[in-house]
Amino acid sequence: MFKYKSYLNMLLLAGSVSFFSCGDFLDKQPDDMLTMDQVFTNEAEAKSYLANVYSYVMDEANPYENLSPVSDEADFVWTGVGANNINNGSWNSTNVPYNTFSRYYRGIRSATVFMNRINECKECDKNNPGITTQFKAEARAIRAFYYYNLMRQFGPVPILQEEIPVDVQVSETQVPRNSYDEGVDYIISELDAAIKDLPIKQSVNTEYGRADQRFAQALKSRVLLYAASPLWNGNQEYANFKNPDGKQLVSTTYDANKWKKAADAAKVVIDMMPEGLFKKNNAAGVFDPYLSYQDLFFDRWNKEVIWARPANDGNGWQKHAAPRQATGWNGSSPTQQLVDAYHMANGKLIHEEGSGYVEEGFSTGTTEFTKPGTWNMYVGREPRFYVSILYNGAEWKYKGASGTNIIKVELYATGRSGKNGSHDHTETGYLVTKFVSPNSDIQNGRFTPQAWIFFRLGEMYLNYAEALNEVEPGHADIAKYVNLVRERAGLPALPSGLSQEQMRERIRLERQVELAFEGHRLFDTRRWKIAEQTDGGPMYGMNVSAGNSFTDASFYKRSVFENRVFDDRHYLWPIPQSEIDRNKQMVQNPGW
Repeated sequence: MFKYKSYLNMLLLAGSVSFFSCGDFLDKQPDDMLTMDQVFTNEAEAKSYLANVYSYVMDEANPYENLSPVSDEADFVWTGVGANNINNGSWNSTNVPYNTFSRYYRGIRSATVFMNRINECKECDKNNPGITTQFKAEARAIRAFYYYNLMRQFGPVPILQEEIPVDVQVSETQVPRNSYDEGVDYIISELDAAIKDLPIKQSVNTEYGRADQRFAQALKSRVLLYAASPLWNGNQEYANFKNPDGKQLVSTTYDANKWKKAADAAKVVIDMMPEGLFKKNNAAGVFDPYLSYQDLFFDRWNKEVIWARPANDGNGWQKHAAPRQATGWNGSSPTQQLVDAYHMANGKLIHEEGSGYVEEGFSTGTTEFTKPGTWNMYVGREPRFYVSILYNGAEWKYKGASGTNIIKVELYATGRSGKNGSHDHTETGYLVTKFVSPNSDIQNGRFTPQAWIFFRLGEMYLNYAEALNEVEPGHADIAKYVNLVRERAGLPALPSGLSQEQMRERIRLERQVELAFEGHRLFDTRRWKIAEQTDGGPMYGMNVSAGNSFTDASFYKRSVFENRVFDDRHYLWPIPQSEIDRNKQMVQNPGW
């Protein structure tokens, strides 16, 4: 099934990608074979090449590589963000934002070269017997991760395992796409092979961020969950999605067993991590859901983290999210759609009977997180809301030379962080505070370091619950694992007796809130086939063009900040036209 020679070298000619700073070696072209001969006889340079394999992982802490604004959870104000063209519908196969297609194939090529040549490093095994076997398994697992990233954006892609000589004939590079199910099977088989030679967990601080068994198992969970979802499991709309020879690329037959495979894979990870979710107590020694959720992303390599990128632009994320009053760039903006998704403190959704939600007016009392004079929309919400969302009049805390400083944030039009003051302004009337540490001194460029988390146990709980609800509705584990996530968030358990459909909606809402800004929402709405409802049409925020003070109610009117374009073809990104032109066996995605 996977016998094709690769056309990776052709992909490599299409552009370039930034590497980690691992020395002069990484400035050399990978196709310099003399350099390759030298590299794999030297342990230090072989390790540098392995670092190169990892370097193609997207830096989602960088707002210009983060895909949150392509979904209904956020908007980033800056003109250079690729999401802008996607959201207004002005993209096509000749200007595909983010350049991920060639990037991931470069990573795949780098991993393949490494796997084929690492056994030449006798010095490696001499100094650390068996380490080349582990290195090869790491590269295999990361290569599978790159294929997963390709498939979640572009659907079925060619599976390429072999290097191709630099002098190969162009005719040998014409490679058709594998089917989606073939791609899934390949990724799973590669991860299973890697798991045999990986440590269960990287146990040395300097090794964190490298692939291990938990990473591979978590990736299996996500890949199988996507494969079981409506976009890929019996989707009749892709009946005519075929290769030139007529090969069907997406099965139109629904298979309930795919959900079972997804549930089983998630449970494997859960069983590997019996210590459970990260939790934190306050200074009085009492469990604190606010601190638990906030510090989950700053207590580096805590027990919930499965895999993260240690080197990232976390400083940039914090700088872009901070208000101008704190010398930030004031433009990472949650939407009203996301704001409305957060529960009330009593666990009810804002439109549920008995929630206590009030849309308008100013509060007169003090709550755990708000003071009198707060717009009622923001009063009495769950702790995750206050960790994640900065609203007009909220307090921004940051570390200064003399201790913790507090700014009351002015997001109304004439405010110091408002629209009238700069092109750097929130389009929605909100800013993101998730992943922003109160211990960072943004004004003086001193940031709390963080590892950008790609996989964590909380996601695995929700993966398991979602898949189990589809294959065995009513199973006790469904509510159990959703409620464990809610418990850490300070919320009561779900009501008992929910139907399968009701539980499905609850799980989806829990993912929207718990995993906000972590790279899931864009792909969740697509795999569920609900993106026409969520990602197209009017996007809402507050009326950022109005307001002269905190008490000016004209600011707090739900207002459309953007009308986004989404149609059926947007479920998949277009293959770059340059790749279609090079490879005549590569069919374009439907509608493009």
